[in-house]
Amino acid sequence: MMKGIFLFVLYQLLNSLINFFLIRKPRQCGDLNDPPRVSILVPARNEEENIAKCVQSLLLQDYTNYEVLVLNDGSEDGTGKVLSMMANTDERLQVIESADPLPEGWTGKNWACHRLFLQSTGDILIFTDADTFHSPKTITTMVQEMQRQDLSFISGIPREVVVSFGEKITVPFISYSIVSIFPLFLSYFSPIFSSLSVANGQFMMFNRHSYERIGGHAAVKGEIVEDIELAKLVRSHGLRMYTSYNLSGLVSCRMYGGFKEAFNGLSKSYFALFSLRIIPSIFVWTWMFLVAVYPFIALIRPPDTLLAICTIIMTTLIWLGTSIDYKLPRYVVLFHPLITVVNSVIGFHSIAQGCTGNTSWKGRTINVKKPSWF
Repeated sequence: MMKGIFLFVLYQLLNSLINFFLIRKPRQCGDLNDPPRVSILVPARNEEENIAKCVQSLLLQDYTNYEVLVLNDGSEDGTGKVLSMMANTDERLQVIESADPLPEGWTGKNWACHRLFLQSTGDILIFTDADTFHSPKTITTMVQEMQRQDLSFISGIPREVVVSFGEKITVPFISYSIVSIFPLFLSYFSPIFSSLSVANGQFMMFNRHSYERIGGHAAVKGEIVEDIELAKLVRSHGLRMYTSYNLSGLVSCRMYGGFKEAFNGLSKSYFALFSLRIIPSIFVWTWMFLVAVYPFIALIRPPDTLLAICTIIMTTLIWLGTSIDYKLPRYVVLFHPLITVVNSVIGFHSIAQGCTGNTSWKGRTINVKKPSWF
């Protein structure tokens, strides 16, 4: 057991080193000549505490040719009131009200993004979440990256802001898992590895023609992790993309406002990451639980002590690198075993939720497809 865990963590360390060079930071180079029209599309449901800060940051961009479209998706809090107060403050801002029932087969976010796309006028589309905050240089920098690299699709890893202790023992696992577990380099070799493609819905940037070519959000209308499914579509269509940007200097996001919200939010997504396949999901979360716990048990077993020490050191180095690169509090490294254990529990809860049809988010039940064993 200990040998297997040691080899897995060794893989994580080597993969993290590869990803350290692969996950690059975007750079801004001078001014843009004849900047293309950009549409920033923000779906918002029950985002009263975040939406003003998000929209203000988008209206303060140093880019010259863009619009901001925000769709109030039947919010039950004060989101609509906040948006109505902001609606006439800037001609670039357009607020769309939507209280219509969801069409059959759609998730709420995908329907909102589709509606936003239909109202947009940009040659470049940026989908971003209502709980994000953007540097004034975000659009200019990313448009330059898209043009310089001749890309059809861009995404990356923002800075995840964690405030409460409950957020600190849940949210950092996302950045850690992308950096250390996903062999990102394989997804760029060939469409054969499109299943390894990742993206982050907190910031997704499309060339409009490419978005239309893959079918947009309509092509993934029933998916919970639509960002990853969109990345797979882009890759399978043979389009140029780069979804491994470190966006921590441009985009930040406070995903959840405490442990309960983080638990429920991650429970919504974790089972969907495995396409609702029960056995692979159980295996992965059981394995991650053992990776977090077993090395500490093995410390008191002399045959495994050295391997356990090496494993703990390697895991700590991975977490330290992740916290530095993505501006997480350094002290999360001290309780990284707890973070992994908590996320494993969330993973099992997500499986149970998906199998019983009780997956919901922000007051809506999500009608997902039927789970399978494999």
